[in-house]
Amino acid sequence: MPQLVPQQPPPPDYYARNLERLFDDVARRHRDLLDDREWALIEGFRRVGVPARRLFARLVSRSRPWLRLDSLGYREVGDVPAALDVLCEAGLTALHPAAPAEALLGLLTRAELHAAFPRVQGRTKADWIASCVARYPDAAIRERLAARHPWVGLADRGAFSACLVLFFGGDHRDLSTFVMQDLGMVRYEAYPLGPHTRAFAGRDQLARYLLCRRLSSWSRRLDEAPALAAPIRGILQPAPRSRMEQRVRDRVLNRLGQWHERRGELREALACYEPSTSHPARERRARVLRRLGDEAAVADVLEQMRADPWTPEEEDFAVRFACSSGRRSRASFAISECRLRDVTPPSIEAHAVALLTANGGRGWHLENLLPLGLAGLLFWDVIFAPVPGAFSHPFQAGPRDLFWPDFVRARRSLLTARARQLAIPGAVAAELRAVSRAKRGIANDLVHWGAISEPLIDALLANVPQAIIAELATRTLLDLPRARTGFPDLLLIYGRNAWELVEVKGPGDQLQPAQRIWLARLRELGVRARVLRFKAAC
Repeated sequence: MPQLVPQQPPPPDYYARNLERLFDDVARRHRDLLDDREWALIEGFRRVGVPARRLFARLVSRSRPWLRLDSLGYREVGDVPAALDVLCEAGLTALHPAAPAEALLGLLTRAELHAAFPRVQGRTKADWIASCVARYPDAAIRERLAARHPWVGLADRGAFSACLVLFFGGDHRDLSTFVMQDLGMVRYEAYPLGPHTRAFAGRDQLARYLLCRRLSSWSRRLDEAPALAAPIRGILQPAPRSRMEQRVRDRVLNRLGQWHERRGELREALACYEPSTSHPARERRARVLRRLGDEAAVADVLEQMRADPWTPEEEDFAVRFACSSGRRSRASFAISECRLRDVTPPSIEAHAVALLTANGGRGWHLENLLPLGLAGLLFWDVIFAPVPGAFSHPFQAGPRDLFWPDFVRARRSLLTARARQLAIPGAVAAELRAVSRAKRGIANDLVHWGAISEPLIDALLANVPQAIIAELATRTLLDLPRARTGFPDLLLIYGRNAWELVEVKGPGDQLQPAQRIWLARLRELGVRARVLRFKAAC
């Protein structure tokens, strides 16, 4: 495979070979999921010559879907107009494809805009574009721009997007991922890839996911086209066919519900929140039901949230919202107060460390990097286990579902076995040290190597009971969606079994829901954890 050298241009075929690698992988592992359009895209790319391949790879790497012809200048392509003619003839690109007028106008400078439409006025570029779109039909704008500033785009961007989704298992990665690896910026764990790791088991699952992505885009424009709301809600009512679809579907349902709420359409809002399985659907349901005066239904929703909270915010909300109905609030936490002698220091956490270790000891400002890092190291093999649907490409720093609510359910037996192993005396120390040395530098979504250093691990093992370390890591991994935020800022170690966790609050700063949840958990574990609140200087 081609490699990159910092500060040097890539090999001429670098981008084209990366794209070829992507297409080859999709064709090999997902042939049964491809439709005629996607297969035609792959075959068309394979048939064109080297210059056209190089140009196409550059086009799909650009962030914008439509590009001005005069912006295409690539040394490795050579004759760009000739290569573009080949791509257009092969049906891979199109000259002047349909595009929103505002997007095309955004490609021009202010001087070019005024030259093309001299009668339009606007204080800023955005104002000018809005005035132009209001004054002229889209077709007229496109016709004038085609004569002055021709543009090009993919003939079928949807087909290319589907290939990206199949290779990366979602829509949050692009071809720049290859660059980061080849520059040596990121190293990835080696895990098996095969049919069992695919994100989609059949074409119907892929089609529904792609449809939900389009609905997500449309749901952001409801204020412009309110008539879209009912059709979108209707399309999303059937149960999701895959976990991938469920996550996108939930986001659209929540967004649609909040849009209905703002319009005072409470029943329609409930119809959106009820099938959603993601925060803040249940919180919004409780609020809407209270506005409708249905306190019995509110109580049912709050009980569901208390029994199985999805997020720290939801757990905290269930307590606070119930308080307005007469329930007792959560017990307070240990709070120490200290007045600043001067103005607030640049880093209140560093100031706290210096204050607390003035008579001895060491302190680290780690926040959630500590529990997440311990969980990532002690459960490394579990995290990278070849669970169905977890890994779809070789550039993952963790399984696709790492922070999904059902992460544990898919690995219950593996997690139980590892927790049992860690209960053996000395196992925590052995595992922490072995994994840290063997895996250091390999990307893991839970481990920040700059924070989880060897000296920190040594200090923990020398002063903190291994049972506490194991329990902290286990609880974090068992509840990642809620445990990934809110951990106390500081770890302070004063000596063997003399240590504490401290949440630092500057003047006017308040505890957040996730922080209250973590403090309660730590209290249950018997860990000394407190809040250190600084007051402003007199």
